[in-house]
Amino acid sequence: MAEERARLNEAAIDWDVETSPKGRYESYNKSMSLELTAAAREQASCRWRENPQAPVRRRPFEVELVKLPPGKLNCPRHYHSEQWEYYVILAGHGEMLQAEGMPPLPMEPGDHIVQPPGWVHTVANSGSDDLVYYVIADNPDDEHCYYPDSDKWLAGREIFRMHKADYFDGEE
Repeated sequence: MAEERARLNEAAIDWDVETSPKGRYESYNKSMSLELTAAAREQASCRWRENPQAPVRRRPFEVELVKLPPGKLNCPRHYHSEQWEYYVILAGHGEMLQAEGMPPLPMEPGDHIVQPPGWVHTVANSGSDDLVYYVIADNPDDEHCYYPDSDKWLAGREIFRMHKADYFDGEE
């Protein structure tokens, strides 16, 4: 059995860079909870992009350090079906973009923001320096996300679009 890791220093973790094809989304992430391996449980996780077939050691919560360059978004606007997210802003200035028609929430050092399930959100760096924050999520087992701008769903490790169907379609 590999040595279990119950303590780490974030400086020892490399940044994981995620950039969209056209560059609108760009984030640097350090997933503390995935690095801490003591008593982690093997289950599917939203970190499906690296190896869609491999189980991921995960926790009943996730802690991630995120750095967004100026002018970038961390991900497309979405909401979680079950997951709560708690943000702690460390450096820089940004906005928590919300559902269409709702004003953005300003983000600055010292701010704490909670995003409950069903609340549309994404983070945008509106400042001239990197926006740095922690996001802590409760990581429920039966989680899915909806992306309202592109009408997509994330369930398990799959992204798809739903199509309307009759209630009895395919049943008889």
